[in-house]
Amino acid sequence: MNTRNIIRLIFAGAVLCSLAGCSKFLDELPDNRAELDTSEKIYKLLVSAYPDRTYVRMCETSSDNVDDQGEDNPNYSRLALQNAYWDDMIDAENESNQNTWQQYYNAIGNANTALEAIEKLGTPEDLLPAKGEALICRAYCHFCLSMLYCLPYHPEKASEYMGIPYMLAPEKTLNPHYERGTLEDVYQKIAADIEEGLPLIDDNVYSVPEYHFNRDAANAFAARFYLNYMKWDKVIECANAVLGSDPSIVLRDWTDASKAEWGRQAFDYIDPAHEFNLMLIPLFSANGGVYNAWSNSWARFTHTYRISKQETYRSPRPMGGPYDLYSYKSLDRIFNYQPYINDNNQKIYMPKWPDQWQTIDQITGVGYGRSTMVAFTTNETLLCRAEAYIHLKDYDAAVKDMDAWSCMMYKVGQNGIVHLTRERINEVYGDPSSENYIPEYTQEQPTSRKPIHPHGFTVEPGEQENMIQCLLYCRRIETIADGLRWQDVKRYGINVDRFDLINYVDEDTEGYRVKETLDYRDLRRAIQLPYDVIAAGLTPNPRNDDQPDHPFRQ
Repeated sequence: MNTRNIIRLIFAGAVLCSLAGCSKFLDELPDNRAELDTSEKIYKLLVSAYPDRTYVRMCETSSDNVDDQGEDNPNYSRLALQNAYWDDMIDAENESNQNTWQQYYNAIGNANTALEAIEKLGTPEDLLPAKGEALICRAYCHFCLSMLYCLPYHPEKASEYMGIPYMLAPEKTLNPHYERGTLEDVYQKIAADIEEGLPLIDDNVYSVPEYHFNRDAANAFAARFYLNYMKWDKVIECANAVLGSDPSIVLRDWTDASKAEWGRQAFDYIDPAHEFNLMLIPLFSANGGVYNAWSNSWARFTHTYRISKQETYRSPRPMGGPYDLYSYKSLDRIFNYQPYINDNNQKIYMPKWPDQWQTIDQITGVGYGRSTMVAFTTNETLLCRAEAYIHLKDYDAAVKDMDAWSCMMYKVGQNGIVHLTRERINEVYGDPSSENYIPEYTQEQPTSRKPIHPHGFTVEPGEQENMIQCLLYCRRIETIADGLRWQDVKRYGINVDRFDLINYVDEDTEGYRVKETLDYRDLRRAIQLPYDVIAAGLTPNPRNDDQPDHPFRQ
């Protein structure tokens, strides 16, 4: 462990990296840390209750949002290869499996240390917002860990699924023993932290609320969590608190965003002045290159022309408009802000991730790759609410939300792009005789409409499934390069085909094949724990050959 992390651990008591065999890193107990005896010190500590790594890259690469452009493409690492084919990720990088796990638990440790200090001070009124922030940070980090290392929630099976250690206090021993518990236990604790912490959040204590769990961000997180927890009424309640009576006035205005100065588009995307950016998290991350169309970084495993043409940006869509098109001139007929494409590496992305290099030696230029994550937006929160409405069969409300989102993303009213209505959605997904019909996905003829096997809930054939297919399309477009597609794939039991494009020709849509498939019942949907965490004694995730009768596979 480097000096920076040791100092952090001694100060904050974030000895939770003991989950990865931390005793080899520490020479003294964390009680020797600086005393947190003032409100100012506690608020300052909470800056470190946000993780400086993220689930995004592992989740995005595991999902169907990337193709394999072939072994001849040199732009990848062994970690990327392991990630893309759902193997155990054992290679070390700045954003490796090991570092991601450790940094989430470091952030949890800082939140717990703050909570302990607040309690020792008698929980004074001026520290209630800090308590709320610490509880929401703790809930958020555990939820992110569950997205990576747990199976999707199922109300009848979650008590049989493995969870992750839920840390409720700072660690005070050098070599503690932890149990993973169950996913049901993890979700119950996340819900309890949200329910206690959310009412305490007070935006007035922050100079820049967008870098903290302000009230809108905390409600957006709660809406996302309750969506995974299948608490549909709670999703709507929390989303309503964010969106108000007219969500169209708080959504990202992509037409306005298209006016950003060339080269500054990703910086405009993360601008905290935009009210649709609910919370930002600065990271040690090279995602500015990975999810930048003009970079070769990770170009072997990326969002390709093939995916774009058949499943996402350039594919047939429920709101219509031209598709199966190649050049920039076609994309600007569809989008209010056209995605960026690169003929050299066949990447296509919206500019969401800025490249923010942090130099630590001015002479040599040595430094760290940095970027900033827009953790929550009004757009994604709106689609959470739309999905909840669909499950409650309030289709008119769901369509209103999806159409509001569509009008911000697409040039509705131009070039054959129409408003989303119940009639339109049922035509697109339910009328094979219609020219607007989108057929179901096959490996030979991929489309955006993938067969679903919902996990823990039901979707009725007919209008409800049509609505869900439309919703999943909108969510996929909205969250490309955000890592959230992986959770949708898990929740809805969508098979992931990893296409090999070594001979792909975009003009003819030829030369692709499925190299490997992750079945919707495959236990690798829970990413394997870091190898050193397993070596330290934590139970690894089961695999198909080890537990063929696992309840997830039934």
